Amino acid sequence: MLFKGTESIPDPSKISETIEINGGSLNAVTDYETTAYWCRTLAEKTQESIQLLLQLITEPLLRPEDIELERQVIIEEINSVSDYPNSRAEVMLDELMWPGTSLGRDIAGTIESVSKISHESLVEFMQNKYSSNNLVISVAGKLNHDEIIDFVQPLAESLSCGEANTFNNVNYVKNKSRFMGEERRVEQSHISIGFPGTSRCHELRHALDLLVAMLGEGMSSRLFQEIRERRGLAYDIGAGTSHHIDTGTIDIYAAVDKKKYEKTIYLISKEIQKIKTDTYIEELDKVKSLFTGRLKLNMEDTRSVANWNCNQMLNENRFQSTKDYLKDLASVSLEDIRNVASEYLLEENMNIAVVGPAESCHDLWGIK
Repeated sequence: MLFKGTESIPDPSKISETIEINGGSLNAVTDYETTAYWCRTLAEKTQESIQLLLQLITEPLLRPEDIELERQVIIEEINSVSDYPNSRAEVMLDELMWPGTSLGRDIAGTIESVSKISHESLVEFMQNKYSSNNLVISVAGKLNHDEIIDFVQPLAESLSCGEANTFNNVNYVKNKSRFMGEERRVEQSHISIGFPGTSRCHELRHALDLLVAMLGEGMSSRLFQEIRERRGLAYDIGAGTSHHIDTGTIDIYAAVDKKKYEKTIYLISKEIQKIKTDTYIEELDKVKSLFTGRLKLNMEDTRSVANWNCNQMLNENRFQSTKDYLKDLASVSLEDIRNVASEYLLEENMNIAVVGPAESCHDLWGIK
């Protein structure tokens, strides 16, 4: 809605044109705990671009007719998620793992919830959440720090102080392995497997990230080698982690032939069991090198630098340099890897969502 016009620029097309006319880009992204508005532009257009972003969040028009139009766009976005089996499997996994919580719902909402949003509720939300206490402005590139501070400070003063955001704690409720299947007339079964993970600032976060990378990050990972290269069961398979303010998730995804999804789940579970004891220092060194190289390459891009700094301050309320981050990463030992594997990859915490010709699974760890 904020791109639909502001008091200074009521024409939506002029908002994007302000950035795009100079070859830049402008967009926003919504996550479970944050919303980010960003642009990439020429260095000489930095102040103009910052001013535009601040106008978006301080003086949006929120016209009723625009709300109705955007409502339909979001409903179509929700429908598109349901049309893609892989996206639907991810949503189902969240519902399995975090029932009755914000993490158990799609970020876009439901058709019912989006249909109920009113002009008044949008205004109230912005007044409560879009305050200076919840705002971080991050700029990276060819700039003068003092000049940016002098420019931004009076612009940001138009925001109310408000109250800092707080979140209700989300706790994982231990249960037996849980399964959710949704039958579709498709050629592949799309499998999403999840375990509860660590929060963003947890002391074991780095060890868990490295463990999951060993399991399913890239073509040399265990799952890729076993499921795709040795067995030929899947084209697409991988694993990753996500971290929130108070909890996190370990995700494994695969798309396989509809007749082989049970075998694939069984083989994935075997690799999960194996990594708890069968790990090697050479493998750990390899994923440390992967993380190090990837971070260094990312930091060559100014948008990545701005994102890094912003996330550090907004999500962790501290600034950790990439040098300190890599130092923490390097300190992870093989014993740390085995400990987090035994603590987090528990059979009773395994959740599986399958979209495709799936009917039921019972003893998932005993599938033949």
